[in-house]
Amino acid sequence: MASAVLLLASGPADAAWRRAETDHFILYGEIEEGRLREQAIVLEEFDRLLRLLTGVDAASPPNKLPVYLVYNHDRLRLVRDVSYGVGGFYLASPDGIGAFVNQRTNVGRYGPNDTLFHEYAHHFMLQYFPAGYPAWYVEGFAEYVATADFRSDILEFGRYNDNRSLWLSDKSRWIPYEHVLFGGDRKPQWGDSARFYAQSWILVHYLMSDPARAAATRAYLSALSAGEEPRTAFQSAFGMPASDLDARIRAYARDGIAYTRAPRGHAVADPVITTLPTSSDELMLLQAVMRVGVPEKARKAVLERTRREARGKEDPFARRVLAQAEALYGNAAAADRLLGELLQASPDDAELLYLKGMRYLTAGRADEAARAAYFAEAKGWFVKAHKVDPNHFPTLYRYAEALSVEPDYLSENTTNILLLARSLAPQVAEIGIQAGQILLLREEYDAARAVLTPIAASVHHPQSVAAAETLLEAAKNRRPVDERVGFDFGDAEQAGSTE
Repeated sequence: MASAVLLLASGPADAAWRRAETDHFILYGEIEEGRLREQAIVLEEFDRLLRLLTGVDAASPPNKLPVYLVYNHDRLRLVRDVSYGVGGFYLASPDGIGAFVNQRTNVGRYGPNDTLFHEYAHHFMLQYFPAGYPAWYVEGFAEYVATADFRSDILEFGRYNDNRSLWLSDKSRWIPYEHVLFGGDRKPQWGDSARFYAQSWILVHYLMSDPARAAATRAYLSALSAGEEPRTAFQSAFGMPASDLDARIRAYARDGIAYTRAPRGHAVADPVITTLPTSSDELMLLQAVMRVGVPEKARKAVLERTRREARGKEDPFARRVLAQAEALYGNAAAADRLLGELLQASPDDAELLYLKGMRYLTAGRADEAARAAYFAEAKGWFVKAHKVDPNHFPTLYRYAEALSVEPDYLSENTTNILLLARSLAPQVAEIGIQAGQILLLREEYDAARAVLTPIAASVHHPQSVAAAETLLEAAKNRRPVDERVGFDFGDAEQAGSTE
């Protein structure tokens, strides 16, 4: 159980957290400064590679991706109760977004950065291409770029991943590409999930390895986004039926794949690195856990662990993390005392103002009779937090939740708030679902479809996918939704990808 793990796991007494900030990332690492600097530089270069491959020249998003580099698997399990075959994961929830990677293991024939690069590719694509791309392309592209290798002055990408290629070795068990692309009623077989990733990877590799095929792929994806029937769109874009792919991809895999080798290019800016307070050793991950959302069954354990680790520590960081735990999962009076003292010293701290709002929102969720009053108080604090940091999407989303008890919830103002939150965090399915739902309730059906389609196409987060599919069906039929999705619907799932 996650709660047991959260209570038992611990790290060495001399573990030191460092923070490195770049143009697109904020890294927190339990590693030496030199390694943290190199990892930060490599991530920036990977972002540059993705921009080159996709043609993105848009400005950087206002929110940087937090990345936590931990030193063993038990530290990963402080965040989520994952199996020992998982080398890292990415979490995107209404409370925040973050990637978590074990730096001391090369799990399941994965390269040292494969998991992080795969997940950042998803994050990047959702940021700049929030369309309903098919699952095979979403996962295949992430696999294609995940093996990028930055060594001395050379960049290599397009190499195979040992784990994925292993699943391609028995071609008699391949999933027919008609099914990979379009689905169907084929009876599932053991290993289909791993084969889907592997076959999606080799398919994207095949398509990206030739300029004409790459252009056809772009045309096909554009046709899908425009609503064209998938099989017809494929035939039109590639000049062949999808059934021809089976023989072509088998031959491509048999003949050996090519990869790209190029200079690393001009150096990126050196990251700004700071060493964090000694109190952060155990509290840093607890803060991170709460920033990406804690599953309901683990909240008591997180609260108890935070109280224990913060006991006797009076520095601002320790008190901040304790205030966070009390506001979200603990004692309201304790939260008020801690937040009051912290805000007196830092009255314009956006996170503290947000946590003060969450203290009242949490109380209102638990007390139906006093909910309206608590939510009204929460709104005031969220307004203050938003004025300090207008790009903090959790503040916007929770402000919309506080509005949900009011008679004019379906106003244009609430709609704009949810759409702004979605634009800041298109990776968060729950925000997209609420934005799509309010558009649906306002009978803005086409806009609702555009928001809900990419969520319904995901291969992750089954609860969010099911909710999006239900709303999307209503939008397609231009009819009201039968039952609203509540703001708390994602608590049991706590969206995240563990690959």
